[in-house]
Amino acid sequence: MKPETIIPKDAGDEIMEVLVDGLQRDLKEDERELVDRWTSSFDKPERATIINMLKELLNKHKRHD
Repeated sequence: MKPETIIPKDAGDEIMEVLVDGLQRDLKEDERELVDRWTSSFDKPERATIINMLKELLNKHKRHD
């Protein structure tokens, strides 16, 4: 799978969206805070890597369902 090269300026929000889609539920407030703290230190390449990894995991999970 070819990694995506376009990083939206709201990549932290995209990470949150991928997690919500994968879990198929809204995150609790403490979970949102944890993800925000976790992603706040990422630079653009790190965000891209995490987003791509999460999407790949989500796609593999969907194929097995």
